[in-house]
Amino acid sequence: MKALLTVATATVALLSFATLAHAHTGCANVEVQNLRVGQGPLMLAAYSDAATFRKTAATQMQVAVTNPTMTLAVCGLSGDAIAITLYQDLNANGRMDANPFGMPTEPWGASGKPGPMGPSWASAQVPLGTETIVVKLSQ
Repeated sequence: MKALLTVATATVALLSFATLAHAHTGCANVEVQNLRVGQGPLMLAAYSDAATFRKTAATQMQVAVTNPTMTLAVCGLSGDAIAITLYQDLNANGRMDANPFGMPTEPWGASGKPGPMGPSWASAQVPLGTETIVVKLSQ
């Protein structure tokens, strides 16, 4: 009887977790503008909360740039708000290059309204919903 109760409790817990995880997991459509065709891949990172912003991405993508404007489906997201950071890796070295003062030397962008010093969770967060997130990369 005790083993049956333990199995029943574990089953209810797993079903509850699966339902909760499914209810808050989703995709976002991201339109990226001002891309340089054939000049390196687009690198995208999406974050689900302030604690992991710019540390541990919920989802990452590397995409070949085939058009000046591209729309991407970014999935594996959770929560009510997300933040997205992107850059075009012009020299394909796997990192966003910067000058000696820390200013990016490759095109970059973020969701929301990033300031001149780059995005923060507060400035980059947008609702996770049905609206397309539009990001225009810097020159």
